[in-house]
Amino acid sequence: MSMKIWGKRMLALACAGAMLVPLAACGSDADAGKIRLSYLSWDNEQTSKPYIDEFEKENPDIKIDFSYAPPTSEYISTLQTRLVGNQAPDVFIITSENRDDLIDNGYAKDLTDESFMKNISQANKDFVGRDGKTYGMSITSWVSGIAYNKDLLKQVGYDEPPANWDDFLKLCKKLKNAGIEPFLEPNADEPSRFIDAFQGSILEKKGVDPTTLSTQDNQTPGTDELEAVKEYIRLYDEGGVTRDTVGISGDDMKTQFTNGQVAMIVDGAWDFATFEQAGMNWDFAPMPKLGDDYTQYAQGSASPAWAIYAKLEGDKLKAAEKFLTFLSSKWALQKHNDAGDAVTVDGFDATVMTQYQKVYDQDIKTGKYYLHTNFYSKPDILKSELKAQNQQLVQGQITPDQYAKNIDAKVAAAQ
Repeated sequence: MSMKIWGKRMLALACAGAMLVPLAACGSDADAGKIRLSYLSWDNEQTSKPYIDEFEKENPDIKIDFSYAPPTSEYISTLQTRLVGNQAPDVFIITSENRDDLIDNGYAKDLTDESFMKNISQANKDFVGRDGKTYGMSITSWVSGIAYNKDLLKQVGYDEPPANWDDFLKLCKKLKNAGIEPFLEPNADEPSRFIDAFQGSILEKKGVDPTTLSTQDNQTPGTDELEAVKEYIRLYDEGGVTRDTVGISGDDMKTQFTNGQVAMIVDGAWDFATFEQAGMNWDFAPMPKLGDDYTQYAQGSASPAWAIYAKLEGDKLKAAEKFLTFLSSKWALQKHNDAGDAVTVDGFDATVMTQYQKVYDQDIKTGKYYLHTNFYSKPDILKSELKAQNQQLVQGQITPDQYAKNIDAKVAAAQ
Protein backbone atom coordinates (compact mmCIF):
# COMPACT_ATOMS: atom_id res chain seq x y z
CA MET A 1 0.00 0.00 0.00
CA SER A 2 1.39 3.41 -0.92
CA MET A 3 1.90 6.07 1.74
CA LYS A 4 -0.62 8.28 -0.09
CA ILE A 5 -3.38 5.67 0.07
CA TRP A 6 -2.45 4.76 3.67
CA GLY A 7 -2.64 8.40 4.66
CA LYS A 8 -6.11 8.80 3.13
CA ARG A 9 -7.37 5.72 4.93
CA MET A 10 -5.99 6.91 8.26
CA LEU A 11 -7.75 10.27 7.81
CA ALA A 12 -11.01 8.51 6.94
CA LEU A 13 -10.69 6.29 10.01
CA ALA A 14 -9.94 9.26 12.21
CA CYS A 15 -13.06 11.06 11.02
CA ALA A 16 -15.25 7.94 11.31
CA GLY A 17 -13.91 7.21 14.78
CA ALA A 18 -14.50 10.66 16.22
CA MET A 19 -17.76 9.47 17.75
CA LEU A 20 -17.77 11.55 20.89
CA VAL A 21 -16.15 14.67 19.48
CA PRO A 22 -17.50 17.15 16.94
CA LEU A 23 -16.05 16.41 13.53
CA ALA A 24 -14.84 19.93 12.84
CA ALA A 25 -11.26 18.63 12.85
CA CYS A 26 -12.06 16.68 9.69
CA GLY A 27 -13.18 19.76 7.77
CA SER A 28 -11.18 21.74 5.26
CA ASP A 29 -9.81 25.28 5.17
CA ALA A 30 -12.60 26.12 2.73
CA ASP A 31 -15.04 25.79 5.64
CA ALA A 32 -13.34 28.52 7.69
CA GLY A 33 -15.74 31.22 8.82
CA LYS A 34 -18.86 29.06 8.28
CA ILE A 35 -21.45 28.35 10.95
CA ARG A 36 -20.70 24.80 12.10
CA LEU A 37 -23.69 22.66 13.00
CA SER A 38 -23.03 19.33 14.71
CA TYR A 39 -25.41 16.53 13.77
CA LEU A 40 -25.53 13.10 15.46
CA SER A 41 -27.56 10.57 13.50
CA TRP A 42 -28.26 6.87 13.58
CA ASP A 43 -28.45 6.83 9.79
CA ASN A 44 -24.98 6.12 8.45
CA GLU A 45 -22.94 8.47 6.29
CA GLN A 46 -23.99 6.80 3.03
CA THR A 47 -27.64 7.44 3.85
CA SER A 48 -27.14 10.92 5.28
CA LYS A 49 -24.62 12.37 2.84
CA PRO A 50 -27.00 13.27 -0.05
CA TYR A 51 -29.14 15.35 2.31
CA ILE A 52 -26.15 17.05 3.92
CA ASP A 53 -24.56 17.81 0.55
CA GLU A 54 -27.74 19.36 -0.80
CA PHE A 55 -28.32 21.38 2.37
CA GLU A 56 -24.77 22.76 2.29
CA LYS A 57 -25.19 23.57 -1.39
CA GLU A 58 -28.34 25.57 -0.62
CA ASN A 59 -26.79 27.11 2.51
CA PRO A 60 -23.11 27.77 1.70
CA ASP A 61 -22.58 29.62 4.98
CA ILE A 62 -23.32 26.48 7.05
CA LYS A 63 -21.15 23.39 7.51
CA ILE A 64 -22.65 20.19 8.93
CA ASP A 65 -20.29 18.28 11.23
CA PHE A 66 -21.75 14.79 10.94
CA SER A 67 -21.29 11.90 13.36
CA TYR A 68 -22.97 8.52 13.54
CA ALA A 69 -23.85 5.83 16.07
CA PRO A 70 -25.91 2.76 15.13
CA PRO A 71 -29.42 2.31 16.56
CA THR A 72 -30.77 1.80 19.05
CA SER A 73 -28.91 1.23 22.31
CA GLU A 74 -25.49 2.36 21.05
CA TYR A 75 -26.94 5.56 19.62
CA ILE A 76 -28.79 6.40 22.84
CA SER A 77 -25.68 5.71 24.91
CA THR A 78 -23.53 7.89 22.62
CA LEU A 79 -26.01 10.76 22.71
CA GLN A 80 -26.30 10.56 26.49
CA THR A 81 -22.51 10.63 26.87
CA ARG A 82 -22.30 13.76 24.75
CA LEU A 83 -25.17 15.49 26.52
CA VAL A 84 -23.82 14.97 30.04
CA GLY A 85 -20.25 15.67 28.88
CA ASN A 86 -21.09 19.15 27.56
CA GLN A 87 -20.52 18.00 23.96
CA ALA A 88 -24.18 18.05 22.98
CA PRO A 89 -24.87 17.80 19.25
CA ASP A 90 -26.88 20.69 17.86
CA VAL A 91 -29.25 18.36 16.01
CA PHE A 92 -29.92 14.75 16.99
CA ILE A 93 -32.46 11.92 16.87
CA ILE A 94 -35.35 11.62 19.35
CA THR A 95 -37.43 8.45 19.46
CA SER A 96 -39.55 6.42 21.89
CA GLU A 97 -36.55 4.94 23.73
CA ASN A 98 -35.02 8.32 24.67
CA ARG A 99 -37.99 10.69 24.37
CA ASP A 100 -38.88 10.86 28.07
CA ASP A 101 -35.29 11.37 29.19
CA LEU A 102 -34.68 14.13 26.64
CA ILE A 103 -37.88 15.94 27.56
CA ASP A 104 -37.56 15.47 31.33
CA ASN A 105 -34.01 16.82 31.37
CA GLY A 106 -34.72 19.74 29.06
CA TYR A 107 -32.37 18.62 26.28
CA ALA A 108 -34.84 18.84 23.37
CA LYS A 109 -36.19 22.20 22.22
CA ASP A 110 -39.96 22.70 22.05
CA LEU A 111 -40.70 22.82 18.31
CA THR A 112 -44.47 23.15 18.55
CA ASP A 113 -44.80 26.59 16.98
CA GLU A 114 -41.94 26.38 14.48
CA SER A 115 -42.91 27.08 10.88
CA PHE A 116 -41.43 23.79 9.63
CA MET A 117 -43.85 21.88 11.90
CA LYS A 118 -46.94 23.30 10.21
CA ASN A 119 -47.55 20.40 7.82
CA ILE A 120 -46.27 17.56 9.99
CA SER A 121 -48.88 14.87 10.62
CA GLN A 122 -50.50 14.93 14.07
CA ALA A 123 -49.63 11.27 14.60
CA ASN A 124 -45.97 12.08 13.99
CA LYS A 125 -46.19 14.98 16.44
CA ASP A 126 -47.80 12.78 19.09
CA PHE A 127 -44.96 10.29 18.77
CA VAL A 128 -42.48 12.81 20.21
CA GLY A 129 -44.96 14.96 22.09
CA ARG A 130 -46.18 15.54 25.60
CA ASP A 131 -48.79 17.81 27.13
CA GLY A 132 -49.62 19.35 23.77
CA LYS A 133 -46.01 20.18 22.91
CA THR A 134 -43.82 18.58 20.25
CA TYR A 135 -40.09 18.04 20.67
CA GLY A 136 -39.06 16.57 17.32
CA MET A 137 -39.86 16.57 13.63
CA SER A 138 -40.82 13.19 12.16
CA ILE A 139 -41.71 13.08 8.47
CA THR A 140 -42.31 9.39 7.69
CA SER A 141 -44.16 6.46 9.23
CA TRP A 142 -44.49 2.71 8.85
CA VAL A 143 -47.40 0.37 9.35
CA SER A 144 -48.07 -3.33 9.12
CA GLY A 145 -50.80 -5.12 7.23
CA ILE A 146 -51.81 -8.49 5.83
CA ALA A 147 -49.71 -9.73 2.92
CA TYR A 148 -51.67 -12.43 1.12
CA ASN A 149 -51.29 -14.97 -1.66
CA LYS A 150 -54.10 -14.16 -4.09
CA ASP A 151 -54.07 -17.62 -5.65
CA LEU A 152 -54.47 -19.43 -2.31
CA LEU A 153 -57.29 -17.16 -1.15
CA LYS A 154 -59.06 -17.67 -4.45
CA GLN A 155 -59.14 -21.41 -3.79
CA VAL A 156 -61.61 -20.80 -0.95
CA GLY A 157 -63.58 -18.09 -2.74
CA TYR A 158 -61.93 -14.91 -1.44
CA ASP A 159 -60.38 -12.05 -3.39
CA GLU A 160 -58.87 -10.41 -0.30
CA PRO A 161 -58.86 -10.79 3.49
CA PRO A 162 -62.07 -9.61 5.17
CA ALA A 163 -62.17 -6.22 6.84
CA ASN A 164 -63.62 -7.49 10.16
CA TRP A 165 -61.93 -9.72 12.73
CA ASP A 166 -64.79 -12.24 13.00
CA ASP A 167 -64.77 -12.72 9.24
CA PHE A 168 -60.98 -12.96 9.19
CA LEU A 169 -61.14 -15.80 11.70
CA LYS A 170 -63.72 -17.55 9.50
CA LEU A 171 -61.39 -17.25 6.52
CA CYS A 172 -58.57 -18.84 8.52
CA LYS A 173 -60.80 -21.82 9.31
CA LYS A 174 -61.86 -22.17 5.66
CA LEU A 175 -58.26 -22.20 4.52
CA LYS A 176 -57.33 -24.71 7.18
CA ASN A 177 -60.22 -27.01 6.23
CA ALA A 178 -59.04 -26.82 2.61
CA GLY A 179 -55.60 -28.04 3.64
CA ILE A 180 -53.97 -24.62 3.30
CA GLU A 181 -51.87 -23.08 6.09
CA PRO A 182 -53.97 -19.97 6.77
CA PHE A 183 -51.77 -17.50 8.60
CA LEU A 184 -48.40 -16.98 10.26
CA GLU A 185 -46.94 -14.27 12.46
CA PRO A 186 -43.36 -14.10 13.80
CA ASN A 187 -44.05 -14.93 17.44
CA ALA A 188 -40.43 -16.01 17.96
CA ASP A 189 -39.25 -12.47 17.22
CA GLU A 190 -41.87 -10.04 18.48
CA PRO A 191 -45.27 -9.64 20.15
CA SER A 192 -48.31 -9.85 17.90
CA ARG A 193 -49.02 -6.92 15.62
CA PHE A 194 -52.76 -7.57 15.90
CA ILE A 195 -52.81 -6.51 19.56
CA ASP A 196 -51.42 -3.07 18.80
CA ALA A 197 -53.81 -2.57 15.89
CA PHE A 198 -56.78 -3.50 18.07
CA GLN A 199 -55.53 -1.37 20.96
CA GLY A 200 -55.31 1.73 18.80
CA SER A 201 -58.94 1.42 17.82
CA ILE A 202 -60.01 0.66 21.40
CA LEU A 203 -58.27 3.76 22.74
CA GLU A 204 -59.89 5.90 20.06
CA LYS A 205 -63.32 4.52 20.90
CA LYS A 206 -62.75 5.24 24.59
CA GLY A 207 -61.48 8.73 23.82
CA VAL A 208 -58.08 8.06 25.44
CA ASP A 209 -55.13 10.15 24.24
CA PRO A 210 -52.20 7.70 24.11
CA THR A 211 -49.68 10.49 24.77
CA THR A 212 -51.01 10.68 28.34
CA LEU A 213 -50.09 7.07 29.16
CA SER A 214 -46.37 7.61 29.77
CA THR A 215 -46.99 10.30 32.39
CA GLN A 216 -49.17 8.14 34.65
CA ASP A 217 -47.65 7.41 38.06
CA ASN A 218 -48.63 3.75 37.96
CA GLN A 219 -48.40 2.46 34.40
CA THR A 220 -50.37 -0.68 33.57
CA PRO A 221 -49.64 -1.53 29.91
CA GLY A 222 -50.79 -5.12 30.34
CA THR A 223 -54.16 -4.27 31.83
CA ASP A 224 -54.61 -1.40 29.41
CA GLU A 225 -54.50 -3.76 26.42
CA LEU A 226 -56.39 -6.69 28.01
CA GLU A 227 -59.47 -6.24 25.82
CA ALA A 228 -57.33 -6.34 22.69
CA VAL A 229 -55.45 -9.42 23.92
CA LYS A 230 -58.69 -11.32 24.55
CA GLU A 231 -59.76 -10.70 20.97
CA TYR A 232 -56.37 -11.59 19.53
CA ILE A 233 -56.03 -14.97 21.24
CA ARG A 234 -59.21 -16.16 19.51
CA LEU A 235 -56.94 -16.73 16.50
CA TYR A 236 -55.46 -19.70 18.38
CA ASP A 237 -58.24 -20.61 20.85
CA GLU A 238 -60.76 -21.13 18.04
CA GLY A 239 -58.37 -23.25 15.99
CA GLY A 240 -57.81 -20.94 13.05
CA VAL A 241 -54.05 -21.18 13.57
CA THR A 242 -52.27 -23.96 15.46
CA ARG A 243 -50.30 -23.19 18.61
CA ASP A 244 -47.17 -24.96 17.32
CA THR A 245 -46.46 -21.95 15.10
CA VAL A 246 -45.19 -20.06 18.16
CA GLY A 247 -41.58 -20.72 17.15
CA ILE A 248 -41.87 -19.08 13.74
CA SER A 249 -39.36 -16.29 13.13
CA GLY A 250 -39.74 -13.43 10.70
CA ASP A 251 -37.40 -15.10 8.23
CA ASP A 252 -39.27 -18.42 8.51
CA MET A 253 -42.57 -16.65 7.95
CA LYS A 254 -41.31 -14.79 4.90
CA THR A 255 -39.77 -17.92 3.38
CA GLN A 256 -42.95 -19.95 3.77
CA PHE A 257 -44.98 -17.12 2.26
CA THR A 258 -42.77 -16.67 -0.80
CA ASN A 259 -42.71 -20.45 -1.28
CA GLY A 260 -46.53 -20.55 -1.39
CA GLN A 261 -46.81 -22.55 1.86
CA VAL A 262 -49.02 -20.08 3.74
CA ALA A 263 -51.90 -17.91 2.55
CA MET A 264 -51.43 -14.82 4.75
CA ILE A 265 -48.80 -13.22 6.95
CA VAL A 266 -48.61 -10.01 8.95
CA ASP A 267 -45.82 -7.90 7.48
CA GLY A 268 -44.87 -4.54 6.05
CA ALA A 269 -43.34 -2.66 3.14
CA TRP A 270 -39.83 -3.68 4.20
CA ASP A 271 -40.46 -7.13 2.60
CA PHE A 272 -42.25 -6.06 -0.59
CA ALA A 273 -39.11 -6.34 -2.73
CA THR A 274 -38.72 -9.96 -1.64
CA PHE A 275 -42.28 -10.78 -2.67
CA GLU A 276 -41.75 -9.15 -6.05
CA GLN A 277 -38.50 -10.99 -6.64
CA ALA A 278 -40.23 -14.27 -5.83
CA GLY A 279 -42.62 -13.65 -8.73
CA MET A 280 -45.67 -14.52 -6.64
CA ASN A 281 -49.23 -13.28 -7.10
CA TRP A 282 -49.57 -11.24 -3.92
CA ASP A 283 -51.27 -8.20 -2.48
CA PHE A 284 -51.45 -6.27 0.78
CA ALA A 285 -54.53 -5.46 2.84
CA PRO A 286 -55.26 -3.39 5.95
CA MET A 287 -55.35 -5.26 9.24
CA PRO A 288 -58.89 -6.31 10.21
CA LYS A 289 -60.83 -4.18 12.68
CA LEU A 290 -62.66 -5.49 15.72
CA GLY A 291 -66.11 -4.65 14.38
CA ASP A 292 -68.23 -2.11 12.54
CA ASP A 293 -68.29 0.20 15.57
CA TYR A 294 -64.49 0.41 15.65
CA THR A 295 -62.18 2.43 13.44
CA GLN A 296 -59.68 0.29 11.53
CA TYR A 297 -56.11 0.68 12.82
CA ALA A 298 -52.77 -0.86 11.94
CA GLN A 299 -49.80 -1.58 14.09
CA GLY A 300 -47.33 1.11 13.16
CA SER A 301 -45.35 4.09 14.25
CA ALA A 302 -43.99 7.41 13.23
CA SER A 303 -40.32 7.24 12.34
CA PRO A 304 -37.63 8.70 14.62
CA ALA A 305 -37.60 12.49 14.63
CA TRP A 306 -34.99 15.24 14.46
CA ALA A 307 -34.59 17.33 17.58
CA ILE A 308 -32.73 20.57 18.27
CA TYR A 309 -30.62 20.97 21.40
CA ALA A 310 -32.59 23.19 23.76
CA LYS A 311 -29.64 25.41 24.75
CA LEU A 312 -28.84 26.54 21.20
CA GLU A 313 -29.10 30.24 20.51
CA GLY A 314 -28.04 32.85 18.00
CA ASP A 315 -26.63 31.78 14.63
CA LYS A 316 -26.37 28.15 15.73
CA LEU A 317 -30.09 28.02 16.49
CA LYS A 318 -30.96 29.70 13.21
CA ALA A 319 -28.78 27.19 11.35
CA ALA A 320 -30.47 24.26 13.12
CA GLU A 321 -33.89 25.62 12.23
CA LYS A 322 -32.78 25.99 8.62
CA PHE A 323 -31.60 22.37 8.65
CA LEU A 324 -34.96 21.04 9.86
CA THR A 325 -36.74 23.30 7.39
CA PHE A 326 -34.65 21.72 4.65
CA LEU A 327 -35.31 18.18 5.95
CA SER A 328 -39.03 18.81 5.52
CA SER A 329 -38.64 20.49 2.12
CA LYS A 330 -40.04 19.08 -1.10
CA TRP A 331 -36.54 18.04 -2.23
CA ALA A 332 -35.88 16.04 0.94
CA LEU A 333 -39.37 14.53 1.05
CA GLN A 334 -39.06 13.39 -2.56
CA LYS A 335 -35.72 11.81 -1.74
CA HIS A 336 -37.35 9.83 1.06
CA ASN A 337 -40.25 8.89 -1.18
CA ASP A 338 -37.88 7.63 -3.88
CA ALA A 339 -36.15 5.49 -1.25
CA GLY A 340 -39.45 3.81 -0.41
CA ASP A 341 -40.22 5.70 2.81
CA ALA A 342 -43.87 6.47 3.53
CA VAL A 343 -43.93 10.27 3.79
CA THR A 344 -46.66 11.67 6.05
CA VAL A 345 -46.24 15.41 5.57
CA ASP A 346 -49.46 17.17 4.59
CA GLY A 347 -49.44 18.57 1.08
CA PHE A 348 -46.78 16.20 -0.24
CA ASP A 349 -47.97 14.03 -3.13
CA ALA A 350 -46.38 10.70 -2.28
CA THR A 351 -46.23 7.71 -4.62
CA VAL A 352 -46.22 4.15 -3.28
CA MET A 353 -46.43 0.65 -4.73
CA THR A 354 -49.86 -0.36 -6.01
CA GLN A 355 -50.12 -3.08 -3.35
CA TYR A 356 -49.41 -0.50 -0.63
CA GLN A 357 -51.81 2.20 -1.77
CA LYS A 358 -54.87 1.13 0.20
CA VAL A 359 -52.96 0.74 3.46
CA TYR A 360 -51.08 3.99 2.85
CA ASP A 361 -54.33 5.90 2.27
CA GLN A 362 -56.31 4.21 5.03
CA ASP A 363 -53.72 4.03 7.80
CA ILE A 364 -50.59 6.12 7.20
CA LYS A 365 -52.11 9.29 5.73
CA THR A 366 -54.83 9.32 8.40
CA GLY A 367 -52.52 8.47 11.30
CA LYS A 368 -54.56 5.38 12.15
CA TYR A 369 -51.73 3.34 13.60
CA TYR A 370 -50.54 2.49 17.08
CA LEU A 371 -47.46 0.95 18.72
CA HIS A 372 -47.93 0.07 22.39
CA THR A 373 -44.28 0.52 23.38
CA ASN A 374 -44.27 4.11 22.10
CA PHE A 375 -46.50 5.32 24.90
CA TYR A 376 -44.97 3.89 28.06
CA SER A 377 -41.67 4.43 29.85
CA LYS A 378 -38.99 1.72 29.60
CA PRO A 379 -40.11 0.65 26.09
CA ASP A 380 -37.20 -1.77 25.70
CA ILE A 381 -38.18 -3.68 28.84
CA LEU A 382 -41.84 -3.56 27.88
CA LYS A 383 -41.20 -4.94 24.39
CA SER A 384 -39.15 -7.84 25.73
CA GLU A 385 -41.83 -8.74 28.23
CA LEU A 386 -44.63 -8.39 25.68
CA LYS A 387 -42.85 -10.92 23.46
CA ALA A 388 -42.26 -13.39 26.29
CA GLN A 389 -45.84 -13.21 27.53
CA ASN A 390 -47.22 -13.37 23.98
CA GLN A 391 -45.40 -16.65 23.40
CA GLN A 392 -46.80 -18.17 26.59
CA LEU A 393 -50.27 -16.93 25.66
CA VAL A 394 -50.13 -18.52 22.20
CA GLN A 395 -48.94 -21.80 23.71
CA GLY A 396 -51.91 -21.79 26.08
CA GLN A 397 -49.68 -21.65 29.16
CA ILE A 398 -51.29 -18.48 30.55
CA THR A 399 -54.63 -16.70 30.25
CA PRO A 400 -55.07 -13.13 29.03
CA ASP A 401 -55.58 -12.00 32.63
CA GLN A 402 -52.29 -13.61 33.68
CA TYR A 403 -50.63 -12.01 30.65
CA ALA A 404 -51.79 -8.57 31.80
CA LYS A 405 -50.78 -9.16 35.42
CA ASN A 406 -47.30 -10.39 34.49
CA ILE A 407 -46.58 -7.43 32.20
CA ASP A 408 -47.78 -4.88 34.74
CA ALA A 409 -45.60 -6.47 37.43
CA LYS A 410 -42.52 -6.39 35.18
CA VAL A 411 -43.04 -2.73 34.27
CA ALA A 412 -43.69 -1.75 37.88
CA ALA A 413 -40.44 -3.40 38.96
CA ALA A 414 -38.54 -1.42 36.31
CA GLN A 415 -39.83 2.00 37.37
